[in-house]
Amino acid sequence: MLRAATYKDTKQWPSKLASVLTAYQMTVHSTTEVTPNRAVLGREVLLPASLIVASPEETLPQSRYVQDFQDNLRQAHQQVRQAMGSSAVAEKTYFDQRVKSYSFSVGQRVWLYWPRPLVRQKHRKLTRLWTGPWIITSFRSPIAVEL
Repeated sequence: MLRAATYKDTKQWPSKLASVLTAYQMTVHSTTEVTPNRAVLGREVLLPASLIVASPEETLPQSRYVQDFQDNLRQAHQQVRQAMGSSAVAEKTYFDQRVKSYSFSVGQRVWLYWPRPLVRQKHRKLTRLWTGPWIITSFRSPIAVEL
């Protein structure tokens, strides 16, 4: 969004940041199906432009303001949890379709992914991330092996 807002003059990005963040917070998220404003504040935020175009439907809060605010937050968070749950199920199903099953045995030769810390190395892109081959000597648990 920031790239699109500063397309003609990229040096002006700090002055565009507030309006881009406001637009983002007013946009419905595809996974949660609510805006970040509603998820955090429990309501939509009115801007000067929306006050000019249409009068707000909301009345000033009376003595039940705190209770109504908490109810709105609970409702928004419940909606977010439901949407996130269905999204998580869909993502897990998609992931499980593409996961490969591996079976290892004692005595098998394997390569170990072991990235070393990249401290003061001149050619970081050329470091070796895999070591081996190693031989599996025993299984400590279903996911931990001794090499």
